[in-house]
Amino acid sequence: MKNSKIAKYLHKALGQDDAKRKDALIDILAKMKKKDRKLKDKLAEAKNDKERDEITNKIKVNRAHRRKGIKAYRELMGKEGPLDT
Repeated sequence: MKNSKIAKYLHKALGQDDAKRKDALIDILAKMKKKDRKLKDKLAEAKNDKERDEITNKIKVNRAHRRKGIKAYRELMGKEGPLDT
């Protein structure tokens, strides 16, 4: 058995809080992705520039928060490297 596999088993056995945190992050990221899709649909239907600017700003904020959530999830999982978003 490799050290990484042993470490994963120990982590699961000892860190129940991390498992709950992982599940919560997955749920939050899914909701944020759904919100992003809804905002994109609203952006396509927007009629004036002011409304488009507001929706664009909301999309930027949502994406920034989602990126932070993905980064936290990757750190929790022990993965490194560039984000694929």
